[in-house]
Amino acid sequence: MTFRVVVADDHTLVRQSVIKAVRSEPEVEVVGEAADGTSTLEAIEHHEPDLLVLDISMPGTDGLAVAEQLRRSHPKTAVLFLSMHDDDGSLQRAVALGAQGFVSKSASIDELLEAIRAARAGRSYLSSNVASRVMDLAAGRSSSSRIGLTTREREILELLTRGNRPGEIANELFLSIKTVKNHLTSVYQKLGVETGAQAVAEAYRQGMVKRS
Repeated sequence: MTFRVVVADDHTLVRQSVIKAVRSEPEVEVVGEAADGTSTLEAIEHHEPDLLVLDISMPGTDGLAVAEQLRRSHPKTAVLFLSMHDDDGSLQRAVALGAQGFVSKSASIDELLEAIRAARAGRSYLSSNVASRVMDLAAGRSSSSRIGLTTREREILELLTRGNRPGEIANELFLSIKTVKNHLTSVYQKLGVETGAQAVAEAYRQGMVKRS
């Protein structure tokens, strides 16, 4: 029986590359594609696939919210996340939502196909770099050092969570505001966020800082 797949990613080049790779797999058919959360839900409703290959960051309804809706409306459709957002918060939600797998966008095409074969066989699949972190999360081991924040980045993040602005952080640490902003950019990338407010929320969610 043909294994039916829908691919959802807002980046056209990535989506087309994934579709091409999936189509190379025997007895696997790409029956639909989508570039945002709303069209993903419509594609699932129309095609009722066996597997949804899903990005997390998409316009409108994000991938995690899509997966949450599908768990209620189409529980038989397996979800395989393919995303650059492999921060602890995203991994925790993906696991909690019962995702069939999680593959980082830094993974190879061969690894993606291996994940699809696993999903077809009813097995779960996690990229090797993701699997160890999921085990750490399950054991309650989540820290800024493991995520890769430097000592200076941890200091800046701590001050940010106290409500300090970049200029105030610069004065506190005797740094230039440009240096502080460069460190913040690195912090955002490592946490998988885009703004200071999101970084603060993520820091609390991952237990890097304690609420006063």
